[in-house]
Amino acid sequence: MISSRELELKTKSYKSILGIVKAMKALSAANVRKGSSTLGYTRRYREFIDSSVSLATTFPGVSISSPGRRKLLVAFGSQYGLCGAFNERVLESVEEAEEELGEVVGLVLVGRRFADLAQAVYKAEPGKPVEVVEAPGSVDGLAETINVLLETLYIKYKNDEFDEMYFVFPSFVNDALFLQRRVALPPPFMPHEDGPEPPLLYIPPSEVMEGLVEEYLYVNLFSTALETVIAENESRMRSMDYAQRSIKKKVEELATSYNYALQEEITSELLEIIGGYEALRGDRA
Repeated sequence: MISSRELELKTKSYKSILGIVKAMKALSAANVRKGSSTLGYTRRYREFIDSSVSLATTFPGVSISSPGRRKLLVAFGSQYGLCGAFNERVLESVEEAEEELGEVVGLVLVGRRFADLAQAVYKAEPGKPVEVVEAPGSVDGLAETINVLLETLYIKYKNDEFDEMYFVFPSFVNDALFLQRRVALPPPFMPHEDGPEPPLLYIPPSEVMEGLVEEYLYVNLFSTALETVIAENESRMRSMDYAQRSIKKKVEELATSYNYALQEEITSELLEIIGGYEALRGDRA
């Protein structure tokens, strides 16, 4: 039988873990709050850029290139663990996208923990290049991740490695995790036939369009990475909430076992004392 001392040490250990779980839950909650407030502004700006690119397609001499066959997938997962089946769900969505899109010529995996999981699957396909980019894990590290991603994607574009690019990423909608797919390049816009007259320009329309497409790609990368960070932390909050309930239940069980063990030890000591007293009294008789 486990002694009360051992049970006491176990209880202290579980309480220490509970403190860590609470801290991680609080940190994830802070990231979700900060990310959610930022996401609203990001979505509005993305809508503005979308409408601007649509308008720019009406400029004389400007056109959006037709989609090609070679697809590049950029998949966003988690940098860290302890977020349940989050990465498994993203990986399933990537595999579905590959089946539906057809000729996927390369993968860019964002998030170290997600990449470790995915590479175990894709190492069996040596002909398909897979690159890994570190994810921030928090809202504050987004800018650095986006800059690395942009450089990686620009090199691939410059080397003519793909014709189309898609983002696969998770997001939380109404407290549920959804996997989304977004066309990144070429921008999926068509000229508005009944739209407003093009504005007067003092620079070549092609330069305007180039700048808008760059901004379009940046804001889409940022919003996608931001939604992933929010989804990752939402998933981690739920995992930590489940862990917190489980640990509290275990602590209660240990407390009951401790009280029982302590009572047994006290009873055993009393019996020893009584036994010793009876033995001494018998000797005297």
